[in-house]
Amino acid sequence: MAAVSHCPLLGARASSVRSKRTASRRGITTTTRAVQTPAKPARVTRENVKSTPLDAFPKSAVGSRRVPKPKSETFDKAYKDYSTGYASVPGLSYERSEWITEVIGTIPPEMQGTLLRNGPAMYVRGEGADRFEKSYLDGDGMVTSIAVKDGKAYFRNKFVRTEHFDKEEALGKYTEPSIFTAADPRKPAFFWRLFNDILAGNLARKQNGAYNVLNWGGNLLAVDYKKPYELCPDTLDTIGHGASPITSVMHTSHYRTLDEPDGSGRRCVAFLNEVDWRSETTGAVFYEFDENGVEVSRRAYDYPASYVHDFVVTDNYYILFDCPIKIDFPAVFTKYIFEKSCLSELICEDTNRRPLFRIFPRRGESREVKTVEADYWCYAYHHVNGFEDVDGKIVFDTCTWDKFTLYFTDICSPNGKDNYPRMKLSRFLIDIDEGTATHHCLSDLPCELPITSWDYTGKPYQHMYLSSAVGTNEAGVNGPMQALTKVSLPSTTALSGAMEIEWCPGDTKFAMEPFFVARKNATSEDDGWVVALVHDAEYEHSDFGGRGTEMVIIDSKKFEEGPVARLRMPTYVPFGVHGSWSTTHVAGPPKAKELAAIAEMEANGGKRVTPATSLSGDQASTQKVQDGVDVKAIAAVAAAVAGAAALAQLF
Repeated sequence: MAAVSHCPLLGARASSVRSKRTASRRGITTTTRAVQTPAKPARVTRENVKSTPLDAFPKSAVGSRRVPKPKSETFDKAYKDYSTGYASVPGLSYERSEWITEVIGTIPPEMQGTLLRNGPAMYVRGEGADRFEKSYLDGDGMVTSIAVKDGKAYFRNKFVRTEHFDKEEALGKYTEPSIFTAADPRKPAFFWRLFNDILAGNLARKQNGAYNVLNWGGNLLAVDYKKPYELCPDTLDTIGHGASPITSVMHTSHYRTLDEPDGSGRRCVAFLNEVDWRSETTGAVFYEFDENGVEVSRRAYDYPASYVHDFVVTDNYYILFDCPIKIDFPAVFTKYIFEKSCLSELICEDTNRRPLFRIFPRRGESREVKTVEADYWCYAYHHVNGFEDVDGKIVFDTCTWDKFTLYFTDICSPNGKDNYPRMKLSRFLIDIDEGTATHHCLSDLPCELPITSWDYTGKPYQHMYLSSAVGTNEAGVNGPMQALTKVSLPSTTALSGAMEIEWCPGDTKFAMEPFFVARKNATSEDDGWVVALVHDAEYEHSDFGGRGTEMVIIDSKKFEEGPVARLRMPTYVPFGVHGSWSTTHVAGPPKAKELAAIAEMEANGGKRVTPATSLSGDQASTQKVQDGVDVKAIAAVAAAVAGAAALAQLF
């Protein structure tokens, strides 16, 4: 997930990384500006791109896709149930902390750590005429934790108290403009958007702290599109930005953790992309933090302006997948200033060039950014993993999309007609010397939100775990994201022959992003468990309009057997965006200081937990299905809105 640039739409370029070598501080040298990537990519139309024919892609053999349903089956019930996982919660009164008491099966006694999830949870404020509903991705972030130890689990959920959250909470209404919502709380919106956003170039947007959460180097942090916030590892209370090295620099909500080849320990790698479309340049910065949370490396690069979302790290390279996009300039004046579109909808496909791999040296003095064109036309947001093979070629695995959808309408607001999952699992073999990137489809299974064992990040590997769609019909329409699928390759360098094992949670249940938990002293790559939250659209004992949430624990080596344990959360948790598994047990049961605070509050007549009964099924806001962007209607736009495109650089 990359970053927003606050540069003006029609003004001067955004501030960037320093262009000269600076003095070391804390043992870190800020590197020089990179050499500009040479030529821009060749102008190649979509029709001229030689990509792998669709009919040559291997067909997924998972159970839910073996026999396509008739065209009349449009998965209406499944999509309706799926949409209930995007209901807004009421706010601070929804926060809880308590033991999880309802468990089916047995929590592995040797499992210890904390499942961390973050995502937009509240996107409605006000009542009646003052009611304002934001798009799901603009909602306020709520971190959920399930701390597991000694066969027991403790639940917490708490909002990320950014400066904008506290301001709006105090006023009881939305005041800040957001990225994905066409409506604007600033009034009159026309003047704000024309004079402040466009002419003055102020594209600052609300910090919602909603897109990821990570525990690294003793620091627990929540991240939105650009700004990290430190959290208390005991209570999830927000400490704020700048409380530690990793929360003192701006970076996106995507990161990679991998071992140094010299055995010196593990690194957490984060990155930031800031785009200046006026000079057609992107400033990229890659940060590395050691196991103590200390910044040990910072490398800055320039390359032509582009859209990237996630990244891959190998022993010697940082690798970005550059999706071909452009800016819809006329829409700024015909739609945006009239609240008919949001900033993210000013971005569309650019059919005049191919997708690219941008390859940055991770070590040494070179600052040359190498560019390799992909031979398959696609978009890619979330990458699986990557590594360098014995011949020096780069293996790059990702989930590819055949259309540009910002932001993830096929996942966040599908309708089974215009928007539905249609991704594929792809492997690219990149030869830097030859300047080629050949595409190999591993499966046509619609899949996303991939994860592997963190012990194998940047290394040759065979196993991956994904969220996947369930069911398809004869017209090629797929059901919603619902299952978890384990994909295993016959060898680390295989270009085909993937074996898939699908686990479906139930007709009205929908699995979220999976995470892999390695067993202590694991003897193989898949020796451990896969954990995930599961949305239940028809929970019998729900206090939130039939909604409920489970956590499942699946033995990875016995994936086909399903969960060894199902843990019922004490309340509904919205789908969320991203998260992680902390091998350190954090956010567990209250410690002495918190217990004392609770006792004092209760003695003064306060309540520790307010049951979530203020919203019921008919009242709870459910994310509306949004119409897909009509690419044909906006394809004639020039890429000239400086900074608006940078809003593609989100999560």
